[in-house]
Amino acid sequence: MDVPGVQLDEAHSKLRPKQVEWVHTALAMGSWFLLWVDFGPRTQDMAATLIAQVVARTRQLPLFLTDGWKADTAALLQVVGVVYRRRRRGTVGRKPKPRRVAPKTLFYAQVVKVRNTAGQVVEVTRRVVFGGPRRFVKQLRLRQLGTTIQTAFMERWYGTLRGLVAPLRRRTRCLSWSHRRHRGKIWLLVSLYNFVMPHKSLRQGRTPRTPAMAIGLTDHVWSYREYVWLPVHTDPVLTKQRDERIVRLLTPALQDQPKGKTQAPPPVEAIEEHEKEAAPLSKAA
Repeated sequence: MDVPGVQLDEAHSKLRPKQVEWVHTALAMGSWFLLWVDFGPRTQDMAATLIAQVVARTRQLPLFLTDGWKADTAALLQVVGVVYRRRRRGTVGRKPKPRRVAPKTLFYAQVVKVRNTAGQVVEVTRRVVFGGPRRFVKQLRLRQLGTTIQTAFMERWYGTLRGLVAPLRRRTRCLSWSHRRHRGKIWLLVSLYNFVMPHKSLRQGRTPRTPAMAIGLTDHVWSYREYVWLPVHTDPVLTKQRDERIVRLLTPALQDQPKGKTQAPPPVEAIEEHEKEAAPLSKAA
């Protein structure tokens, strides 16, 4: 699919008895289409799995927007980062260790919310991690995603999710007892959200549109009858290729590099200068 930008976030949910499960979501900017939803702990491995699922489903590397969680930066480098080996200066001393850096086509920014002791948001800051501030804003304009770094689409989706799935509400007694049923409720709403429920912001004139119509997967709003009765046909060849690509994306390029430690990419001139002298290594993407 052609996806210009993606917003990533995690939502907290409670299950009985005294269990916690995080809902990891990837939402396509411009069409509001939910690319993937995953369940599990809030760790770098889960973030990397979500990013790999997104990259495997898109034709080109999209623009990424997240909150201020530090593990997202490390997960992005783990999935789409390239290995860079700095040229050794002189003959004395240890050889520089290879490290993962961001490719030139990666654009990533964060929306950081500062909260007080009561949990209220008192300040919102925006920072560009990869791509540079001017280049990032330029990419937003070229991809017709506005001019503001924000995660409002994801927050609006979570508002819809919490309003329609009772166990996800912040103050509720309707907690789920089964992980399987809990995930089934969310996936049911995800599919209805993409194909059945039209959105006012996607309307063209008097024609209502769903996220699936906006992204080009269908040409009409599905009815509940179509959703229930139409069979789903999957291409085994395409499914196998996608799964193989996800495995390649999740294969670490540097086996000995500890997780959670990322380094800023070197200047573009330095990479171009030493590309010919650097030993060829496999890419992480």
